[in-house]
Amino acid sequence: MKLELSRVTFSLRGSYLALCVTQGGLFLKTLRGAARDSLICRLAVLRDGEPVPYTYEATPSELVLQASGGAVRICFAADGVLLFRGEDGGVGLRLENTPFRYAHEVRYAGHTHHMAVSTRNQCRYLLFAQQGEVSIAQDWNGRGAAGDVTVDFLPEDGGFLCGLEEVNVEWRQKSYAFDYNACRDRAKESFEAFYRSMPPVPQEYESTRKLAAYVNWSSAVKASGAFRREAMLMSKNRMAALWSWDHCFNALALSRGNPQEAWDQFMLPFDRQDATGRVPDCMTDAGESSLYCKPPVHGWALSKMMERMNLSPAQLGEAYEKLSKLTHWWLTYRDGDGDGICEYWHGNDSGWDNATAFLALPPVETPDLAAFLVIQMDVLAGLAEKLGRPSEAAEWKRKADAMLAAMIDHCYIDGVPVARRSGTHEIIENDSLLLYIPVVLGARMPEALLQHTVEILKSAKFRTEHGLATEAPASAFYRSDGYWRGPIWAPSTMLIVDGLARAGETAFARDVARRFCGMVARSGCAENFDALTGEGLCDRAYTWTASVFLLLGEFLLKG
Repeated sequence: MKLELSRVTFSLRGSYLALCVTQGGLFLKTLRGAARDSLICRLAVLRDGEPVPYTYEATPSELVLQASGGAVRICFAADGVLLFRGEDGGVGLRLENTPFRYAHEVRYAGHTHHMAVSTRNQCRYLLFAQQGEVSIAQDWNGRGAAGDVTVDFLPEDGGFLCGLEEVNVEWRQKSYAFDYNACRDRAKESFEAFYRSMPPVPQEYESTRKLAAYVNWSSAVKASGAFRREAMLMSKNRMAALWSWDHCFNALALSRGNPQEAWDQFMLPFDRQDATGRVPDCMTDAGESSLYCKPPVHGWALSKMMERMNLSPAQLGEAYEKLSKLTHWWLTYRDGDGDGICEYWHGNDSGWDNATAFLALPPVETPDLAAFLVIQMDVLAGLAEKLGRPSEAAEWKRKADAMLAAMIDHCYIDGVPVARRSGTHEIIENDSLLLYIPVVLGARMPEALLQHTVEILKSAKFRTEHGLATEAPASAFYRSDGYWRGPIWAPSTMLIVDGLARAGETAFARDVARRFCGMVARSGCAENFDALTGEGLCDRAYTWTASVFLLLGEFLLKG
C-alpha cells in the first residue's frame, strides 16, 4: 500500500512523531499537545552539501526519498526514534527550517551526540550517527542560536545511518546500535497484525480496509502525561487530539479483534472524570479542556461493544460507576428549566458544532440528547441487573421511560422533531439532520413516530447519492463545505444505520451503509464529505471515519 503524505502521515503506532507533506515540503512534526508549533523541520536531500530535487514513496513501514543517483530511507526504530539511512551514491540529508533554540554536544561511551532544544515544540531531540556524521550549523550568542539551526546527516564511505530521538523528559544515556532492516520489518509486522485484526468487509472494499487500518494504527500514541493509556488520536494531521465522543466509535471498531485496546480507548476520558461526573471535552498528552462537553453516546457505544467482546466483572462494575456519574451530571447540571429535558449550552456540546439547530442563542433542547440519555439509562439498568442491584436497575428503567415520554411530548409536533430554546421553549427553525438522530432508539421509539422519522430519512430531504447530508441540501443554510451544515459525517451515519437496523429497516440501513462505504472507497477517510459530490473535506485521515467505514463494511458483509 502506497501512502499519499499530503493526506495521511507516515508514523508508527505509539509515536508522537510523524512525517507529512505540507507547506510545499516534507516535514517532520510532533503530536505533543504542549507544542506551540507542530512542525520540527523540513527534510532536504543533499548532494555535495547542496539540496537537490527528490521524489518520495511511502508505505506503512518505510519512507524512501529518491534523488538522482541516490536515496534516503526512513523508518521508525521505536515509537520515539526515527532512523535515516543514506545509500546508493553518497547523498546526505538536511533538517532545515527547524524551531531549535540551540543544539549542544552530549558524550557517552566514547560517542558524541547532539541534543537539539526546541522551546516551540516543548521538547528536545537527540541526534546521533551510527555511520556517517551529524553536522550542526548554528551561531551561538550566549543564550541560544542567533539564527536558524541546521542539521546535516553526511555520508561516510558512501552512506550514513543517523537518527533522531524524541526526548520528552530526560535522556537515558545509551549507545545506539540499530539494524535498519530489522526495525523496518518490525514496523511492517506490527501494522500487518493490526490490519488482520480489523473487521472484515466486502472484497470490493479490501484496499480501503487496509487504508482505514493504517489510519487507525498510525494515529495511536503511547500513554504519556494526561493519557494514562494508549490513545487513538482523531488524526495525526490537523485534529491531533481525543474528543469525548469520537473515542467511542474507535473503541467500537477495535472491540472484536482488540478487546483490551477497545476498553482502554473507551475509558480514556473517564480516567479524567471529575467529582461532578463530567468528563473532559478534549484531551491531549499535555492536558485537557472542559470548556465544552460532548453528547452522551457512551451508553450506546458500550452496549454495542458488549455485543462484540466480553467484559469482566471488574470492567462491568467500573463501567457502571463511570456511566452513572456521567448520566447524573447531565441530569443535574444540564436541565436548567427543570422540564425533564436536558440541554446543550453550545453546538460544540452536541458534537455538531455549527448545526442550524443552534441558530438561536443556547441553551437549546434537541431530541438527540434525550435519546442518548434514554439509551444510556437503559444500559445502566442492564448493568445494574448484571451486578445484582435490582432496585437501582428499576430506578434507571423508570428514569429512561420518563425521559422518553418527555422527549416525545416536548420535542415532536405532529411527528416532526423540533429544537427549542430552553426556558422559553420557542421553536428554532432549522433543517438539521441532528433532530432525526433519535432513530438510534430503534424499536424503543413508538411505532408511528419511528415510521414517520424513517419516511423523512428515505425522502429527498437529506438523502443524496452518497448518504445523509447533515443539513437538508434545499436549506438556505446548506454549505457544501459547511462542517455540520451539509457535509456527510461518519458518526451521524453510524448512529442512524444502527437505529434503522435495530428497528427492522434492514434494507434502508444497508443502502445508507453502502453509499457511505462507497464514498470512503473513492475519497479516503476524510473528516467529512461533500454531500453532493462525495469529495473528502477538512482533515483527510480521520480515525472515526476509518472506524465507521470498517464497522459498516462489516455490517454489509455479515448483516
